[in-house]
Amino acid sequence: RRGPSLSFAPRGPCAMRSWLVLCFLLPVEGDFNSWSLVLLEDALKEKGAACLDGSPPGYFIEKGWGSGEQKWIVHFLGGGWCLSLEDCLARSKTPLGSTKNYSHDPNETQKQKILEMGDGGVHGYLSNRSEVNPDFYNWNKVFALYCDGSSRNSEVEGAVAVGNESIYFRGHRILEATIASIKERMGRSQSATDFIVGGCSAGGLTVYLHLDYIRRLMPQHVRVVGLPQCGMFMDQPDYTGKPSYTPLYANIFNLMGMAKSPSLHQGCVEKYPQEPWKCFMAQYVMPFIQTPFFAVNSFYDSWQFQEMLHLPGDCAFQQKCNRDQRASQHNLRDIMVMNFTSSAKNQSYFLYSCVSHCQYMNLDYGWRTLSVSGGTLQSAVRHWYFQKLTFRGVSILDEPNENPSCYKASTGLKSRAREVMVV
Repeated sequence: RRGPSLSFAPRGPCAMRSWLVLCFLLPVEGDFNSWSLVLLEDALKEKGAACLDGSPPGYFIEKGWGSGEQKWIVHFLGGGWCLSLEDCLARSKTPLGSTKNYSHDPNETQKQKILEMGDGGVHGYLSNRSEVNPDFYNWNKVFALYCDGSSRNSEVEGAVAVGNESIYFRGHRILEATIASIKERMGRSQSATDFIVGGCSAGGLTVYLHLDYIRRLMPQHVRVVGLPQCGMFMDQPDYTGKPSYTPLYANIFNLMGMAKSPSLHQGCVEKYPQEPWKCFMAQYVMPFIQTPFFAVNSFYDSWQFQEMLHLPGDCAFQQKCNRDQRASQHNLRDIMVMNFTSSAKNQSYFLYSCVSHCQYMNLDYGWRTLSVSGGTLQSAVRHWYFQKLTFRGVSILDEPNENPSCYKASTGLKSRAREVMVV
């Protein structure tokens, strides 16, 4: 459940741990010299925007050019949540709770890892190659680091003692500092026109939670939309019927002072005054989101299979399931699809049956090839964004991995898979 430091190692195609492991076609190794690190040290000193360990938050940026010079994308990196004080303290000593490894990185090893593999890396919809990403290749791109463990939603004024050490819950301030820094850069060009807010997993949840708030922070003449990936974590028991992750969400909501976060969606809070923790879950926030978004999600999400439904690996990944386990998979699918079809009536979504998590948007292969309802992911996003067409793609009767464009169904390169810890 804890989001460990991002790392990767060749240990077989689908080895699992207590965190998420993704199996996918390795991205083409890129040249990341065009990306530069920005640490928000002034925001730390003046606003208290701090990572768990007290280091400054930050992001990597690639400047746009040509027709993309006035257009922007931010991708909020995922990485799960910490679930207790001790868990958060341990996390504060990793790149998911600190930026120290980035500020002291003379060989740019950490930069290389995060931009190549974090959430799939700066490939797919973040690629700067026109043959891969003809619509957004030359836009300004911000890859926001994740170091607060709260999907940018925590808000505790003082340091929090854990034994003889201290940590900080300042996710909301990190969100504000990141957007303020982007706005400042937009102001330098005087005529920014577009701002896409993306992210995956805990970063996808960031989009759902804060999209309307970000819309209010941006100049009105800038078009703002959301592009959340795999951030729809369902309020559902495990396959035996026992409560699973929901009590943990309620606990961290209180632990991290999320009720004090100014970006907590007030429409949701008014709906659930006795259960405000629900407003830390996308399914409860989604009906109140006014800003346009295009959701990308597997309704057989591999992380939820294992961490929420508690399915054994041979069921989650090899489909060797008993009746109760299979029913739990279908229930996840049905509840997720129902939430989108009933609560996101004016929004767009691309829901697929691949057993995966954070696998397709940020990879060249998935971005160009994954298909639902006769359209690829890339073409669906293109028509939604540039032609302002609504796209609602879902194959509700699919079994896990039945979609022929799923990675495992269409390639025989399992030996080239690696582990990538993203949640």
